[in-house]
Amino acid sequence: MAQEQSNPNEVVLGQEINGARVVTLNRPRQLNGINDRVVYLLAQLLEKWEKDANAKLVIFKGAGRAFSAGGDLKMFYEGRSSDDSCLEVVYRMYWLCYHIHTYKKTTVALVNGLVMGGGAAMVAPLKFAVVTEKTVFATPEASVGLHTDCSFSYIHSRLPGYLGEYLALTGARLNAKEMITAGLATHFVHSEVSLPAVCVS
Repeated sequence: MAQEQSNPNEVVLGQEINGARVVTLNRPRQLNGINDRVVYLLAQLLEKWEKDANAKLVIFKGAGRAFSAGGDLKMFYEGRSSDDSCLEVVYRMYWLCYHIHTYKKTTVALVNGLVMGGGAAMVAPLKFAVVTEKTVFATPEASVGLHTDCSFSYIHSRLPGYLGEYLALTGARLNAKEMITAGLATHFVHSEVSLPAVCVS
């Protein structure tokens, strides 16, 4: 039986369906950009489900036309004027990236749109990443004068040849098939193919 988070207006939705746990980034107007609230709720859900013996699979997806267009840089600047220091905000974001990399449950990303920067850090390290012809990947941090972050200094340095350096320095975009070739995604499904309902016992 499915149990859904009670507030559909929340920026992250959590759903429990049999042995599957589904987390949906729910800021479609902001292309599911990651802010401090998103980080906090994601961390809560992931910690809870990692300890749940009934949770066998965690699925990440985004509402609307983007998986996630990356971190909202406003959260770092707002951290300077809030009760939380900018350093604490950055620490929480990077801790979340590390937690996703080392997560003990099987993880799957369903990516049907933009996946960039911090959002890509919720896709590349997962055991399974399903992309479509609408998927566009990039780490565009260099274009705003920032280093490649959210674990991509690690991920890029392990891509074949000099692809990682090229992506980090230029912010160049990859399509779904290029992501699979580079090892940043595992499966391709056409967006018009309807996926079966999640059913994990």
